[in-house]
Amino acid sequence: MRDPDVVLTDEEQALFLLIKFNWKNHNELRCSLDPMRLLALSLFERSAIPEIRIAYFTDPDFNLGGRGKSREEIFENNGTTGDEILRHPHFLKHLEYFLCGPNLPSVAIDTFKREALCSGYLTGGDVNDLTPFARSCVRSNGLDPHVAADEFFKLAIECGAGPSYADTLRKSVRTIKQR
Repeated sequence: MRDPDVVLTDEEQALFLLIKFNWKNHNELRCSLDPMRLLALSLFERSAIPEIRIAYFTDPDFNLGGRGKSREEIFENNGTTGDEILRHPHFLKHLEYFLCGPNLPSVAIDTFKREALCSGYLTGGDVNDLTPFARSCVRSNGLDPHVAADEFFKLAIECGAGPSYADTLRKSVRTIKQR
């Protein structure tokens, strides 16, 4: 289990510990749904989740493969709305991102953040300069390129890259052939 980088209240920490993000069976998943909903409601109520992470879920510009729909709108179009979204099994990965950020090695996160601090945001040129590093990181850490591509997209937008620049990085990482 990854540690949250969002500060949790004692009650939220207790709920967090009840959630099996890497569930092994349907019972573990089922037992995680109510704590997941309660934790998400508490986090939203006190505006604890970074805005860019919420935008990743609610803004169609951050869902480039979503045919003009946000991730939230996809839930809604499939008949899941309001608080029901917060206890849907497919919301689990979004809550984990809200709480813990991109799921990448700390060296990748630290390097991106250090680069972004130079200008306050990542330009297309910055993203192009970081692409070989990202690709190398995927190879050297044995990451699945398809999964890592989305995590690097999240990291890039968190560091101030626009969605199209972040998508350039995502696409490049996805092309890595697994050995």
